[in-house]
Amino acid sequence: MRRNRLIITLVVLAAGAIAGGWLVQRALRRTSQPQVSGARLLAAVMERVRDSYVDSLTVDELWRRAAVGLVDELGDPNSTYLPPDRLKRLLEATSGLYSGVGIQADRREGYVVVLAVRPNSPAEHAGVQAGDRLLEADGQTMRGWTMEEARNAMRGAPGTKLTLVVERGSARIPFTMTRGEIHVSSVSRAFVMDGGVGYVLLSTFSDSAQQELTRTVDSLGAAGARSLILDLRNNPGGLLNQGVAIADLFLDKGQEIVEVRGRGQQRNTVYTDSVEQRWPRLPMAVVVNAGTASAAEIVAGALQDHDRALVLGRTSYGKGSAQNVYELDGGGGLKLTTARWYTPSGRSISRPVRNADDGAPRVINDRPERPVFKTDAGRKVFGGGGIAPDLQAGDSLPSPNERAFLLALGAAAPGLRAALKDFAAAEVRRGTLRDTAFTITPALRDGLWKLAVRNGVNVPRSMYDDASALVDRQLGNELARQAFGLPYAGRRIVRNDRVVQRAADLLRKVTDPKQVLERVPTDTTQK
Repeated sequence: MRRNRLIITLVVLAAGAIAGGWLVQRALRRTSQPQVSGARLLAAVMERVRDSYVDSLTVDELWRRAAVGLVDELGDPNSTYLPPDRLKRLLEATSGLYSGVGIQADRREGYVVVLAVRPNSPAEHAGVQAGDRLLEADGQTMRGWTMEEARNAMRGAPGTKLTLVVERGSARIPFTMTRGEIHVSSVSRAFVMDGGVGYVLLSTFSDSAQQELTRTVDSLGAAGARSLILDLRNNPGGLLNQGVAIADLFLDKGQEIVEVRGRGQQRNTVYTDSVEQRWPRLPMAVVVNAGTASAAEIVAGALQDHDRALVLGRTSYGKGSAQNVYELDGGGGLKLTTARWYTPSGRSISRPVRNADDGAPRVINDRPERPVFKTDAGRKVFGGGGIAPDLQAGDSLPSPNERAFLLALGAAAPGLRAALKDFAAAEVRRGTLRDTAFTITPALRDGLWKLAVRNGVNVPRSMYDDASALVDRQLGNELARQAFGLPYAGRRIVRNDRVVQRAADLLRKVTDPKQVLERVPTDTTQK
């Protein structure tokens, strides 16, 4: 019954932007007709709720809730009503732009500390540096602030002023800066690994992703890269046109990239490569996992179907649908699924869902069989949702001892994370890390444990010791980040990443793109 009521809302809302009260009265006066009986039902329910519900609700609030419920009843997790604040965040994510001062920060020892300053930002021009401890914002102490409070203070309308007081060593330094438009790069990490393997972590598909990736790969080539790993793990996607543009960089002119199928034949669109590929001799691997979605899956699927790159990792998320965002009166928006997309071989990227008894959509993850498709070269690839990799490779999954330790932590996990950051900050202040090739010693591990216990971590020491490999990775990454900066920490993370290292091992042994797929064992394909 709830589903019927909310579907009927669409009939009423489609009549136009008319005051809710007038609609209710008019609906009740209409004679009973099959095509309007739903409208009469909704009008009667809304009138009864307005007059008799235990809590008073305005007519405007009733209409808002009806609209939200209608979209929710579609059973599509990708369609949603966006209040003004959520619409603003979505636009920031897709544009890569926000208004602020350009400080990347984290919370350590009760303070907000600068991790990095974005290039050419107001904070960089003012002189703020990585490692500065933020003490005050516009005269208010920042001691004990959450990251959300700090983020809200640093962001604001372009042209507005922000005064920060920072602690650098033993000095207190005031800075005054003017907020401006800040661009967040889609390329989060890039460098050349041993053996001439270029590595790029593409974190999102904002409206500058293609330009950024082009510049990055060109720079890696100039620095000696002879092959490329494109890491799309945990990339939630973004703009469809950017997914098409990035696939265009690696495919030949005229090759299909993706087909978008909407309602009605006239809504179907096939996107094809418009120019010759930029780096035709560059061997390539694409890394995906369950967090790879949307436009990232378009790129991985197109390169896989045309045998242009080795895809390895875990099967991707399976978000094979396109959404349009419609701005609404009042500053909010409606994100609505309007089409689904298919790879060049005809695979649907969407992972099948079925509705549970309570009406909530549930993904089918345990399909015993996946439909088989063929690439240009006749290789088997698998449909059924998401992009199934050519080579299955785990995402550095925790060992049994590590999983047991994480489960035992439970609610104490935030205490361990805080101890990790604070212990690393203390070690950096002591100056104990002078060489980027440092290793985690038993003394460092023991010092972290003592601080974690003081933070309320109540886990047997034996479980902590059994999970030493996990502890060492996390502590090493945090120490590297605080002592030597984000770029070096990124290199350390990649050096310990088994999936990336496996891709690098394959690429070091080839000189031609076609040779990469020849090295894939036939029994390791993810099905």
